[in-house]
Amino acid sequence: MSTNSVNASIITIGDELLIGQTIDTNSAFIAQELNKIGVWVRRRVAVGDVYDDIWDALDEEGAQSDIVIITGGLGPTADDITKPLLCKYFGGKLVVNEKVLAHVKYLFEVVFRRPGPMLERNLKQAEVPDVCTVLHNARGTAPGMWFSPPAPRRGDLNSESPGKHQAYSRADVFTYGLLKEFVKESRKQPTEAERVLWEIVRGNKMAGYKFRRQHIISNYIADFVCLSEQLVIEVDGLYHQLPENKISDEERTKDLNRLGFEVLRFTNEQVFNDTDSVINTIILRLKERNIKVSEYKIPPSGGGGAIFISLPGVPHEMKGLIQDEVIPRLLKEFDLPAIIHYTAFTFGQGESMLAEMLKDFEPSLPPHIKLAYLPNYGMVKLRLTSQGDNKETVEKELAPYFEKLQEIVKEYLVTNEDEGLEVVIGNILKAKGQTMATTESCTGGYIAHLITSVPGSSAYYKGTVVCYDNEVKENVLGVQHNTLVSAGAVSEETVKEMVKGTLTKLNVDFAVATSGIMGPDGGTAEKPVGTVWIAVGNNEKIDTLKLNLRFDRQQNISITANNALNFLRKFILKN
Repeated sequence: MSTNSVNASIITIGDELLIGQTIDTNSAFIAQELNKIGVWVRRRVAVGDVYDDIWDALDEEGAQSDIVIITGGLGPTADDITKPLLCKYFGGKLVVNEKVLAHVKYLFEVVFRRPGPMLERNLKQAEVPDVCTVLHNARGTAPGMWFSPPAPRRGDLNSESPGKHQAYSRADVFTYGLLKEFVKESRKQPTEAERVLWEIVRGNKMAGYKFRRQHIISNYIADFVCLSEQLVIEVDGLYHQLPENKISDEERTKDLNRLGFEVLRFTNEQVFNDTDSVINTIILRLKERNIKVSEYKIPPSGGGGAIFISLPGVPHEMKGLIQDEVIPRLLKEFDLPAIIHYTAFTFGQGESMLAEMLKDFEPSLPPHIKLAYLPNYGMVKLRLTSQGDNKETVEKELAPYFEKLQEIVKEYLVTNEDEGLEVVIGNILKAKGQTMATTESCTGGYIAHLITSVPGSSAYYKGTVVCYDNEVKENVLGVQHNTLVSAGAVSEETVKEMVKGTLTKLNVDFAVATSGIMGPDGGTAEKPVGTVWIAVGNNEKIDTLKLNLRFDRQQNISITANNALNFLRKFILKN
């Protein structure tokens, strides 16, 4: 079966994201999981706990993507507004889901063992919109919610979801796809009259009525529409004043009327020269139509073509729902392409020099094979990506290009797997049956953190000594007092003695040591901020490396750790 390109948007909700109090790791995880199954994430959007901003984000992303995944705002507190907003957005009402209620009670009574009766706000976690499919959250109280599109999807063009407004059914997926593309371009490049009118009607400026722009209704695109009052506004330029186009516009208006929409038309000149009259006319018609919002099921933007999925913002709960509920459902819903990534992990050369090395290779790639440069603190991942209907076919085509890429950068190649230095070192040591330890001054245990983040690292990693103070260097590792006085803590001599002490005290095959001045203070004319010494060794030999860094403290720590790991990797391979 031929595959179709499927795009997704991710909306993360929470004031804490916008003020930098919380780092958005959810989007990265979701994007990675979607990419594995062939879904391209076209945009990531963060909004605060503001009703209109969330609503507008749903409009914008729903009009341009097949899948919209939302995280956050599902908790029991007053600032958690996502669930009631989605309920209104999709024209539903909140009802108690008995399965969710039983799960919430189980968590509080058995798992959390909270004394006393449950709070009303906790019980309300079991309320969900009656227009969604509930996704079981085994790890928390807030269930996920899946809102299916009211219009038929791929392979089911003759069906129509019951209870949805007929304006949002569409004749065929191909036409709808063309309309969506046109919507994207029209929003990016509106006419001057459309831009002026949008500034007037956007938000709640029109007596509290909300408008959407470039909105798909059946097989048409409305310039602006107020869905609650079913009022369409069209802005007509010279094209629409031609006789043959007037006839077409009249037919379009009749079709929209049959679907329950009233159409107001204004010329560009009216918008520019008689703005107040245009505004007053729109407001008057809005009030006269007076359709109650509560009686009207507001469908999602983009003609009802997008699936909307709402998940809790708590990372471990979101991850569980993505893996247990969302991914399996998406695989059933869509005929997805195979997306293949081949990654060459390099170290020791910047992306500019690598690009120079690959200046003849990159133009030789077919248009559908993409090369990406992904730098990260001394490391650069070179990623080749292609997609197609058949995984084996894509891999077969991509393989020779990847072999050629590795040959060109072989001097700097660490591995041809998408994994970190800490994983590479672990694999080498496990294969050799050898062990290692670290001793860290300036990196403060960060290298140990990287190594122990790998499952099973206890098989080869014995531990670390964080010897930030000279007294620890002397008393624990046996660094000579005279060495510290004459050469200083940040010196080749000191890191060599740190390695010797680590090899002896922790009884390992290999050791790595770091000492440096990370900044912003502490530097001297002889040893400025960014001066770093690294030593790696075994019982026969110790090698050293000096770095002169020029970044901020955290960057200096990360770069030092990566260089220390790569230096150790090369030493182990040679010895």
